[in-house]
Formats: sequence, structure tokens, C-alpha cells
Amino acid sequence: MKKLLKDIWLSQIRGKTELTEIIRRHGMDKVEEAEIKGFIRVGDEKVELTEKGRKRIKVVLAGGVFDILHPGHVFFLSKARELGDILIVIVARDSTVRNRKRIPIVASKQRVELVKALKPVDLALIGRSENIFNILEEIQPDIVALGPNQYHVEKEIEMEGERRGMKLKAIRIKEFKACELSSTRAILQRIIDRNFPLTRQKLEGK
Repeated sequence: MKKLLKDIWLSQIRGKTELTEIIRRHGMDKVEEAEIKGFIRVGDEKVELTEKGRKRIKVVLAGGVFDILHPGHVFFLSKARELGDILIVIVARDSTVRNRKRIPIVASKQRVELVKALKPVDLALIGRSENIFNILEEIQPDIVALGPNQYHVEKEIEMEGERRGMKLKAIRIKEFKACELSSTRAILQRIIDRNFPLTRQKLEGK
């Protein structure tokens, strides 16, 4: 049942909740059972979760730049996914990265495609250009997962959610994936240190 509810909720976020497609994926009996139990609402060939149905699933929201993916990113998202039933990842826009951090190496459209392909991720979206907290109203998460080095403050996120009529929990994932190249900065520095691509040209005898 939870798989059906998760699928319907994700379809709602994507804006595609065709009843025939939901039935094709899960079967008429599952849809009828969920409707009888009051978990979903069916009408005009569309289907959506009721408030009761939405409470049956726990949605986790995580965010980041994810520029040059590395094991630390995968570890963080895996831990975030363990906190709930669905993991939505917000990938920072290029303009947001430039304003707060640096010029991104990989464009946001490519970064979001890479994050979508990661096993722990149910859905990845490019962040909004306006107030970054507006996405909270759109997703209505139960939990916001923060990485060990992200600058957001848990209490401030919870208060922002409360101001917008939501009761959410912000959880800091303090564990860190230790590896040789555990950050985008470290990868970039390795490239610089090895004088790439000149090193390759020398190896190839150019």
C-alpha cells in the first residue's frame, strides 16, 4: 500500500496523476482498496492523496550544489533517505551557487540529471531563484536533512516551516564519508596539482 501512496504523491509533484497509469502500475484492486480506506481521492481520471493518505508516508527533503559528484554526496543522500519513505533533492541553481559559493563547474541541468540517477533519490528538482524556503510550501516535507557542513541552522528551518503552516523536523546528518577526495574542492585541487590536461599530453608524448 505504501508503494502506491508514494507513487501517487510523486506523480502529484510531477503534475502527472493519470488514473489509468496508476492502475497500470499497481492494479485496480490496490487503487480500490486505498480509496475505500480513505487514503486516496479519485475523480475525472485523476487520483490524489487525501490528508489521511499523505500522513501514511514520510517525505524527506535534502539540498545541495552537487557539483562534481563524489562518495560524500552519495553517503549523505543515502543517510537522508533512511529518515523517511521518499527523498526529494533540491539541486542549487547556477545563479544561487555563484551568489553564495563559487562559479559551478557543472551546469544545474546536468547536475540535476546526475542526482536523479542516484539510487537513494526518488526525485530531483532544480532549486528556485527566489526565496529558497518557498520550496518548503511546494514539497511540504516532514523532514529536512542537512549535511555536516551545510550552513543552514536546524531551528531556523523549523521556524520557517512553522511560519508557513508546516510542522517539520530538521535533522543534521553528522556522519561524514571519509575518502581520498571527499569534496568538490579537493577534486578541483587535485586537477590543479596535476596540471591537467598538460600531464596527459606529456604522457601521450605530445
